[in-house]
Order: sequence, then C-alpha cells, then structure tokens
Amino acid sequence: MQPLLVIKDERFAHHLEQIFHLENPKRLQAILSVLEEPSLAGKWTEVAPRLASPQELAMVHTPDYIERVARTSGMPLFAFDLDTQTTEKSYDVARLAVGSVFSLLDEIWKGRADRGFVPLRPPGHHAEPDRAMGFCLFNNIALGARYLKECHSVERVMIVDIDAHHGNGTQTAFYDTDAVLFVSMHGFPAFPGTGSLGEVGRKKGEGFTINIPLGKGHGDMDFARIIHFLLNPVAREYQPEIILVSCGFDLYMHDRLGAMQVSPEGYALLTRLLLETAENVCNGRIVFIMEGGYSLKGIRECGLRVLQELCNVPTLRRDKTDKLKLHGVPRFSALKKVIGIQKKYWKILR
Repeated sequence: MQPLLVIKDERFAHHLEQIFHLENPKRLQAILSVLEEPSLAGKWTEVAPRLASPQELAMVHTPDYIERVARTSGMPLFAFDLDTQTTEKSYDVARLAVGSVFSLLDEIWKGRADRGFVPLRPPGHHAEPDRAMGFCLFNNIALGARYLKECHSVERVMIVDIDAHHGNGTQTAFYDTDAVLFVSMHGFPAFPGTGSLGEVGRKKGEGFTINIPLGKGHGDMDFARIIHFLLNPVAREYQPEIILVSCGFDLYMHDRLGAMQVSPEGYALLTRLLLETAENVCNGRIVFIMEGGYSLKGIRECGLRVLQELCNVPTLRRDKTDKLKLHGVPRFSALKKVIGIQKKYWKILR
C-alpha cells in the first residue's frame, strides 16, 4: 500500500495573521495536529509545495482579478467584501495553496501514490474567476482540475464538493464544459445562494453539473445515500480519471455555520464510500482538498476520521455501510428529486 501524500506547510498560517476572523490560522493548526496522531504514524508522506505563478492562476481567473489580489501584498488589511479579507502575505499564501494542489497532483501523476490530502488555507471553492468571496481568494480545486487537463492531458475530472456551502466558483468555472463533472451536496437556501436543483450546466456542459440542495439538519446516512445512490453510479458512467474532493468540515454537527448533523463517524463513512468509488472508476486516484469548517473540535475529530480512512486505518463497523442498502432512496425526497432531474442526462439513473 502506497503512503498517503500530504502537504504540510506552516506558511498557510500567514494569511489573516493577528486578525479576528472565522477563517483563521487555528484551523490550520487543528488539522496539522491530526497528522501527529499515533494511528497515522508512518502512513503518510510529505510533498513539498510551490507557489503557483500568475500565468497558472489565469487558467481559471481573469488577469485583472489576479492583479487586484496581487496589489494587496504588503497591506496590513484589505477587504474585498464583508467576509473576505487579505493581510500583507495573503497573496503569496493563496498562491502557495494553489501550488500545493499542483505539486501533489504532479506526484500522483508520476505514480508515486493514488491518494492525497491537502490541508490548506485560504479555502477556494467560492472564488469566482473575477471575484473573491466567502473567505476564498483563488479557486484551488478548479485550478487543480484545469492543471490536470492542461499539464497532464487528463480528459475527465470529477469534482465532488462535500462542504456545507455550495461551491459557486467551481460551478462557474466548468458550467459550460463536459470536461469536468461537478457534484455538490450543500445546504439550500444558504450562502452563497446558488446551487439549486435546476442548475445543471449549459451548452456543452448541460448535465455535467449536479446540485443536491438540502434543508438544515441532514446527517450521516443522508449524505452517505447521496454518494451510494447518485454519485457512485454517475461516476461509473462518466469514468473520470481522478476524483477531486472539496472537503469542508462544516457538515459537522456542531459547526457554527454549517447547520448539518454529520458526526466524525459520518465523515469516515463518506470518505470510505468516496474511496470505493475511486477504486471502481479511476484506479483509486483521489485527492481531498480542504475547504471550510469552523469548529476546531470538528476539524480535529472529523479530520482524523477522514485521514484514517485515507491511510487505510479501519474505524467503521460493517453494519454502517449495510444500512444504506436497507433504507434506500424512497425515504429521502431530496435525493429522489435530484435523480428525477439527472436521469435525463445519465442512463444509469433511469
């Protein structure tokens, strides 16, 4: 078994240093502390990150927007909106976040490993091509997908967003292409206000955006059913060459922003199911890229269960996955609605 590839860099703490903010350096410290857990010893390998260049950022973002972020370098504090600020080192930290994704993907494409985990900040999935928002500056996962296509000639990439908030920026980046399949399960209505059932892509991309909008309070088995009954079969039909996961820890039951009820064991279950999907469709290639999550306890406890699954440290009871088949889709109306819409595009759902 190849070790899990991990980025570990303290420089991510230099974004919003000494600033009171929900998206703060303590989040990084929380997830990095998990890597020192005895159960993970010897099961992961560190990958050296690099900074993405402005030219690489332009694979998703407009040159004018990149320049606007670059001009904040050296400023003690700059606000793009009420939620999204920078401090003097934020531009380079955001470039490091993107470059970390690139570095890890390079190693996977060299065959060094099949799995990766990138604990980074600032998060990225809300960043639009021309706009910072939702704590995000550059769209780390969208840029990762573009990098795979441009630099490694990957034809089909699947992005799965398990953050409690819709990845509007990621959706925008690929809304009119079939080269990336974007699947997001998220609270709705909620920030950022996008991600409704009818948002399915347009032109060549119609059917390659799958949104699963959910009301408050959904827990472990609901998210597991989404993966088992929707995401897994669609992945079998699409046959991606790699799965990229926008991994938010704000589905956690005590997160202050998420409004969901997923337990640490639930995160283990979601990870296990995603790993099984990757094994079935893309030779196990899968990378988890950190997004939101604003409970430090949630980041530590859920992060540990995710990392244990990625490192093949079993923590789940067998009956946890068996329950999926017993209850099925009929009791889950939100999932039935999504399947009703998406079966127009995916034969496997009919």
